[in-house]
Amino acid sequence: MKVKRTDASPRPDTMIFFNTGVKLTVEGSDVLDDLQSLEKKEIEILVCGTCLDYFKLKDKIAVGHISNMYTITEIMLSASRLVTV
Repeated sequence: MKVKRTDASPRPDTMIFFNTGVKLTVEGSDVLDDLQSLEKKEIEILVCGTCLDYFKLKDKIAVGHISNMYTITEIMLSASRLVTV
């Protein structure tokens, strides 16, 4: 039986994408199917709107919700655990 990458445990509550990471959430991304699968499993996906604007990708977002750095910072500061890549 093949295990999917999206079946890993424990799962995060929220995934946040900013800077060049926003490119993972737009049309044509190699990981788009995985992110959409995670979103269907009720993992919140937040994408920095300012970053999308900077890269001119706002109209190409394919997964997640556009957010702002105030919300992103608030979530990161209140997290009991934080994983960064």
